[in-house]
Amino acid sequence: MKDLLELLEELSTCPGPPGGEEPVASLIRRHLKPRYQFQRDGLGSLIALKEGSRKEPRLMLTAHMDEVGFMLQSVTEGGYLRIQPLGGWIASQLPGQRLHIHGSKGPVEGIVAAIPPHFRKEQKSELKVEDLLVDVGGASRKEVASLGLQLGDLITPVSHFAVYNKKLLANKAWDDRVGCAVMVAAMKKLKKHPNMIVGAATVQEEVGSRGAVTAVEVAKPQAAIVLEGPPADDLPGVAKDSPQGALGKGCQIRLYDPSTIIHRRFWEWVTELAQTKKIAHQLAVRQSGATDARAIHMAQGGIPTVVLGVPVRHAHSHSGLIHIEDVKATLALTIAVLEKLDNKTLKSLLPT
Repeated sequence: MKDLLELLEELSTCPGPPGGEEPVASLIRRHLKPRYQFQRDGLGSLIALKEGSRKEPRLMLTAHMDEVGFMLQSVTEGGYLRIQPLGGWIASQLPGQRLHIHGSKGPVEGIVAAIPPHFRKEQKSELKVEDLLVDVGGASRKEVASLGLQLGDLITPVSHFAVYNKKLLANKAWDDRVGCAVMVAAMKKLKKHPNMIVGAATVQEEVGSRGAVTAVEVAKPQAAIVLEGPPADDLPGVAKDSPQGALGKGCQIRLYDPSTIIHRRFWEWVTELAQTKKIAHQLAVRQSGATDARAIHMAQGGIPTVVLGVPVRHAHSHSGLIHIEDVKATLALTIAVLEKLDNKTLKSLLPT
């Protein structure tokens, strides 16, 4: 439990927006050495390999390293920064929030400009991220440059890890550092198994699953498990009926989203396994969103793919919440799949 909490804190605190995932890759590599051999694809995804008792089946376990973030787009004459979003943000949630701009002299903290209510007039148009300014205390472009900042610098929320009510974990970047944590923990705990395990920590999921497109070409899996931090829908008024991603209700097994119709025989087999092992789980038919499964399941003529997730409340914001029991359930189900999915079982899941 302590090791898992430390892993979750370490991964969620680490900065890694799209295009800047290297600190996360280094962290994952450190945790998995020397048990695994490593490769990199051309975009920067980290591929870790470990042979099982047989060469097949070759099973891909994947989570994306990147978090939603920003890029420094321009600097005003008066020393304010304009930012380009990397991933999905709600602009109205950003004013007053603190950011780290990762410049050549180390991270510089700034505050997203917030107009006090005293000066506010009726807002006639929707606020856009591109319209926001970030204040780093500079009075000119020259002062901003003296801080080691330049166009193209990557930006992440200021992190703060905390435990709420002994079971909820708060920090930035749970989408998808919780998936990375489950992947690392599963690969460290895995002992005897029939599979060739290919762990893929992918880049640039938040801007279109770009890393998954290249990583799957290197991994060449026969089946895939995508580990995610999907948005929870247990806030009042969010779910139309009963929540399908509630905190404390276990691992979310995704059946559908607009990018992927999940392999039916695969998810049914995984669900039966969860029931047999008495692992808490919840099924979800998502009406929006996407994961790396959209790239993976269509590669190499079609790869059976399933998506397992730890629901994240307040996802794509400065601070999200996850439930430690959901992490444990997802980890337990992931390990069970890795241990049970042999060649015979995989063939029974494929079309005949």
